[in-house]
Amino acid sequence: MPDIFIKPQNSKKETALAPELKNHVGMFSNFLTNPQGVSFVQQQPDEKILLFLKRHLIVNVPWVIITFILLFAPLIIFIFEATFQLFQTLNLPPRFILVFTAFYYLIVFSYAFVNFITWFYNVLLVTQKRVVDIDYHDITIHNIAFTKLINVQDVNYTQAGFIRSFFNYGDVFVQTAGTETHFEGLSIPMPRRAAQIIGDLIGRRAHAA
Repeated sequence: MPDIFIKPQNSKKETALAPELKNHVGMFSNFLTNPQGVSFVQQQPDEKILLFLKRHLIVNVPWVIITFILLFAPLIIFIFEATFQLFQTLNLPPRFILVFTAFYYLIVFSYAFVNFITWFYNVLLVTQKRVVDIDYHDITIHNIAFTKLINVQDVNYTQAGFIRSFFNYGDVFVQTAGTETHFEGLSIPMPRRAAQIIGDLIGRRAHAA
């Protein structure tokens, strides 16, 4: 059975980050240590991103399937129209059909684009100083929240269900002190390792302070 709400135990073997190992952030990257080619607003000159987290690729499957169905739906309708002469029965002018089809595909591509952007830009970053949560709700609305590692009180994760266990993804929750915003990484790959790395960084920061 998968572990649920497990507080990670520090493990040097699993959480140690090799500073000499650099990983370039690609379009489909979703779990990277020491990522290169990424930055964020208000990043300090001496601040280095140590952990890059984004939702697992598998979460895109539903909207990708819906997009393909919507893309091919007009073709099926046109095949039926050629067989049963539906448009002639409805007495629809060809220009109206053309404009309606173009508008329909514009909506479909907009739907796919918004879903991709929402997945691509929703990122959780961890530096040696802070946790940075970047949330995009759509093209025009986004939110960036910061908290210092010394303000983090607890880190835990959940991974429940066959699909999440099979593809090894889950949710990581970073609980902060007082009334500060709690941070969460939803549907991220390897949640256990992510929580352990964050917990290890918190411990190092506390000892350094």
